[in-house]
Amino acid sequence: MSEHDARRGLLAPVVLLLAFLLVTMGPVLGGLDDSPSKSIDQDRNHLPVIRAFADSLPDIDLLDYDSATTPGMHVLLAVMVRAGFDGETSLQLVSCVFGASLVLVAWWFAAGVVSRWTAVACVLPLASSPYVLGNSIWVMTDNLSLALVAVIIGLTLFRSPSGPRSALSGVMLVLAVLVRQINLWACAVAGVATLLGLDPVRRRLPFRDSLDRRRDAVPSVIFGIFVVITVAILGWFFSLWGGLVPPRFQAAGDGAAIHAGGLNAAVAPYVLTLFFVYAGPPLIVLLPNWTEDRRIRGTAIAGAVIGLGIGLLLGSAPGIDVGRNGGWLWTFVARTPEFAGRSSMLVVGSMCGGLAAGAAYGLLVAAGRTRMAVLGMGFALSFLVAYTANVQAFQRYFDPPVLLALGWCLAGFAGAKTSAGTIPSRQVAIAALSSFAMQACFAGLTLYRPLLMGD
Repeated sequence: MSEHDARRGLLAPVVLLLAFLLVTMGPVLGGLDDSPSKSIDQDRNHLPVIRAFADSLPDIDLLDYDSATTPGMHVLLAVMVRAGFDGETSLQLVSCVFGASLVLVAWWFAAGVVSRWTAVACVLPLASSPYVLGNSIWVMTDNLSLALVAVIIGLTLFRSPSGPRSALSGVMLVLAVLVRQINLWACAVAGVATLLGLDPVRRRLPFRDSLDRRRDAVPSVIFGIFVVITVAILGWFFSLWGGLVPPRFQAAGDGAAIHAGGLNAAVAPYVLTLFFVYAGPPLIVLLPNWTEDRRIRGTAIAGAVIGLGIGLLLGSAPGIDVGRNGGWLWTFVARTPEFAGRSSMLVVGSMCGGLAAGAAYGLLVAAGRTRMAVLGMGFALSFLVAYTANVQAFQRYFDPPVLLALGWCLAGFAGAKTSAGTIPSRQVAIAALSSFAMQACFAGLTLYRPLLMGD
């Protein structure tokens, strides 16, 4: 590759990075970040914890502090505070870098299967999410947490297992769990993926993929060692706290919200509804490709049936007392009829989300990416199970992961051979931009308009 070609290759991610930093660092540096309703977690929880840790370094008391997450990000930023970066603006700028890291990780893996500019289009819905943007403008754990998990998932879906990659994935797992303990959910499917090349497993798989060409157990052993380390770390926190969250966030604790002590059955229908809403515009762009192909239509119908079953089986009525509030979707759900503890909107949304997920699965298979479809579905199920264990089902927990999954699915659709023809990269980019338009409107109305006009 010539020097000129190398520079052109860097143009897409540089433009994406600069645009993201402009719309996140801009409000911070311009003093447009005064929003008590949106910065509440930063002001009430994260900044006080970071400063308390900084004051007590190196003897930090981790027994009980005012964040429901493991303390990795807080300790990192506490060290920065002691190093002189103690202003609120400085910490917010670091948070912007966390958000930019998430977007670049998403782009890097998408660019492995489509062109660099098409990859930019595929990650724009994620980059323009009001939750990703808001979690960058204010100091939050969300973007750093998802960036670390995205490396694990990306290596699993887009790269062939190897010793160095398993080591990198293992390190990311340890760091991800140190930032948010719930991130352990990513390890099961990532570990299984390292086994797919082994002959006893490979012979029983319904697919063959070039990513599984390595047939030794080295990647599995290396990743397994890191899983053991991660579980040991979580075990230490569990013994320290007497649970999976600090005591004040357990049942009868005095934290702002209780996160342990029960299940939230609404997570699965809620996430499926979000996926339907966000995948809707791209699936309209790709409508002939999945409705006119018998195989893809079949997986979409199967997904709809499963989604309807989930919606009918699991309770989903909204309410602050059951952790089902916050965000535009819960607001709309609260205004629709309920029956037998189920939200009628989420029952329909779950069915439609299952349809969208089934169509996405079929399109990935049509693109020759059955491995990605199967493992991606495994990650989705692991995510849903893990977050069902959290009493709180806030929308900000789900929007960014859903949009990350959607962007990578769109990249995976490129080249799909359907009855309506092969899906070109240009069509994928148009589909992605339709979702970007929706997120940009959400961000403008719910984030930037209040900042510009005053909260």
